[in-house]
Amino acid sequence: MPKRAFTLIELLVVIAIIAILAAILFPVFAQAKAAAKKTACLSNSKQQILGALMYASDFDDVSPVIQYTNTYNVAPPNADRAIGQLIMPYMKNLDIFKSPMDAAGDNERITDGMPYTPASHGTPDLQQLQREFNLTIKSDYGLNAQYFSMMLADPTTPTNFRAVGTGFGQVEKVAETIYMINSIWDRTANGTPKGGGNWGLDMPCRYYSDNTDSLPPSGGLGRWWWGGWNPSATNAWNVYGGVWPWHNGWANIAWADGHSKAMRMAQVTQGCQVLAAWGGRIFDKEKYLWDLK
Repeated sequence: MPKRAFTLIELLVVIAIIAILAAILFPVFAQAKAAAKKTACLSNSKQQILGALMYASDFDDVSPVIQYTNTYNVAPPNADRAIGQLIMPYMKNLDIFKSPMDAAGDNERITDGMPYTPASHGTPDLQQLQREFNLTIKSDYGLNAQYFSMMLADPTTPTNFRAVGTGFGQVEKVAETIYMINSIWDRTANGTPKGGGNWGLDMPCRYYSDNTDSLPPSGGLGRWWWGGWNPSATNAWNVYGGVWPWHNGWANIAWADGHSKAMRMAQVTQGCQVLAAWGGRIFDKEKYLWDLK
């Protein structure tokens, strides 16, 4: 009996079936890949809050604070250190400061907007310290900085800053207080993220409905901040005060009690009327997630 070949019609039917299956399955594969990256990112945030809590257990329960002289230079006499550098000894891993959803590579993080690069320092130890600083200050997991690493102007050198840490014991509801959340460093003119993340963020609201300040007292010193959220500037890096929903509208959060959980942006701002430059008010203290309550 002679061998029978496929007819053109049969081949076209098979090709059509394969095309239909591909159209159905490819979005499923993409969703599965995105879900895996979201889970990996959540694991990164979990490791970082545990590292911060271990650091605090060695330093009188106080959150790690950035060592910052406005120079981005780790070489003495500046000796700047990012928070990621302080907690890294408890984790031994630089990669956890990068969200899998962020396309920025190490070279972009090290150089974009940074006045110092590792090559600017002569010794291998300083080069490594500078590399670690540049990468961890560009962490995709930004600190709720106004409450946990409060930046105050140095009265002896006004161009410099010093940070004051918050004790975890000062937080009334640690399971309901944001410690770290996904962040962004910068964006292009069309809104594309670039440069990595940002070590520190602004909260969406500052003042309560009675106009009292939610921030801890500064001892009369000037404060440093980005200036709040900028909701009308949709392509600005600080449209959400530096927060960034890397996961299709969701942001991964590390909470002050040590757990991690993702939230949509609308949930992140609950209890708060978001207006530019902290123009809105915290109208529900119980629902608001950024202050120390």
